[in-house]
Amino acid sequence: MDEGAIFQLIVKADEALKYATTEKGAARRKQARGHLEEAKAAAEEIGNAALVAQADQRLADLAELERGNG
Repeated sequence: MDEGAIFQLIVKADEALKYATTEKGAARRKQARGHLEEAKAAAEEIGNAALVAQADQRLADLAELERGNG
């Protein structure tokens, strides 16, 4: 996977959260986590530390969001 495709996964994760409704919040967070984990793994595979860091930051933000909603 190239850098552009990895970045698009990160964007998809952001959009899943941005457009989540109250009813679909948990499903959207799960979807976002999947995109971010896939992006992180792909970024690690190609050795792109900047994209790994972006995915890690968003995963941390997602974990914080989930703690707030829990």
